Amino acid sequence: MKVIIVELSTSHEECIYAQVLFLKHAGIETSLLLHKDLEQQVSSYETLCKSVDYIHPLKKGAFRKIRQQVRTAQKLKQYDLVIFNTASSSKFVRNLCLLLLTASVPCVGVLHNGNKLLKSFTQRIISLKIKKYMVLSDQIKDYLSGKTAIEVSSFYPIFFPDYKSEITKPKEDVWIAIPGRIDWQRRDYMILINALSNLKHFKNLKFLLLGKLDTSRAEEKERWEAITKNDLQNAFLCFNSFIANEEYHGYVKASDFILPLLKSEDNYLKYKISGSFNLAYAYKKPLLCKQFFEPLEDLKENAIFYPGGELDKLLFQILDDNMVLPEGYTKPKWSYKYQQANYMEFLDL
Repeated sequence: MKVIIVELSTSHEECIYAQVLFLKHAGIETSLLLHKDLEQQVSSYETLCKSVDYIHPLKKGAFRKIRQQVRTAQKLKQYDLVIFNTASSSKFVRNLCLLLLTASVPCVGVLHNGNKLLKSFTQRIISLKIKKYMVLSDQIKDYLSGKTAIEVSSFYPIFFPDYKSEITKPKEDVWIAIPGRIDWQRRDYMILINALSNLKHFKNLKFLLLGKLDTSRAEEKERWEAITKNDLQNAFLCFNSFIANEEYHGYVKASDFILPLLKSEDNYLKYKISGSFNLAYAYKKPLLCKQFFEPLEDLKENAIFYPGGELDKLLFQILDDNMVLPEGYTKPKWSYKYQQANYMEFLDL
């Protein structure tokens, strides 16, 4: 049995390792075909694979792009199963699915936005070949149930390499990680700035902005100026360049809490998940979430909720060491054994 996992974008590498591990432990020969820009990120586990090949999707030249896509399709036909790690929003993936339409090799896709199955015309074309999709939470699967005839299951890619890191947190500090790309559109950084402004002191409180802070961009510069104007910069640990996986995961593991800081968007209650959630699940960290997210079953035993305008009160409780932590991660679904069995069963392997 030969399986290949394909990722033609520069995103969602964090979902690959768990799948490689699931397949490897089942004795299945696994290969990767990845965007060239992911080479550094997968270097720590590429030895688990039979082969790892890289591709740089062409942006110009219609004939050259077609030739690249045809050659890629021919390569994929050599496998017993193709798993598209990002099975949406890509002309390359769409065209590969059309080129593989009459081929015998089955294809499965990982969908990072469940709504694509309901509203995307491109997804309909992709689904001519991909008949089974995996989404990244039970809540997304439940949302899609009854709304599409396509078979959908969920899995949690919450297992990562054992990255070696020398990062240690000072004993007296409280670290709160905000993982992921710094995105002022998706995340409500102002609610945090306002909360810190209301605190009398935050000497031992440190917020880790685990993404590249680019103050050359007008909006990021404006928000950072709001931080410095209020003399809050010492409460933040920031990075001005790409954070390597070892360092990134080291900071998450050393943190006391995960703070997603997501704005109150209904799509997170239905068909999307934040990468912050998966990192918290992976390292069994308590989440600090707006009360808006309380309906999510996965968060109910693993999160502490606060009303939108009362983050400062929650932070005061943390500083005062008066926080009642959730029991957290008691369900079987958070175990490797459960997730691997669930994944393999859906793939019929």
